[in-house]
Amino acid sequence: MQEQIGRDHLLVSQFQPGHPTLRSNFPRRNRTMALICHASVIVEAGESSGTLSQGWEALRLGRPLFLLKSVVENPDLAWPREMLQYGAFVLADFGELLEVLPAAAVPAEALAF
Repeated sequence: MQEQIGRDHLLVSQFQPGHPTLRSNFPRRNRTMALICHASVIVEAGESSGTLSQGWEALRLGRPLFLLKSVVENPDLAWPREMLQYGAFVLADFGELLEVLPAAAVPAEALAF
């Protein structure tokens, strides 16, 4: 699937083809994703998940960050409450996400849910 995406669709990376996959590159990749997205959504992440770096970067950039309601309600996680204090939103319904995205960023087929 990765090869098909690179061949037939858009592939964005700050790394050269063939660059080794290193754990230390994940925060830079997450920063790139936060930079090119209109909004980020975290649907699942543990206390030490690398996904949190994208969330913090989205908040730093002033991009909307949504946390799935089930994540926010998980009593075992402290990070959602902290991100909410910095401006993240609770996402309980897909329609809420569509309200903050620019119309050009939402394909028509996504609206037919």
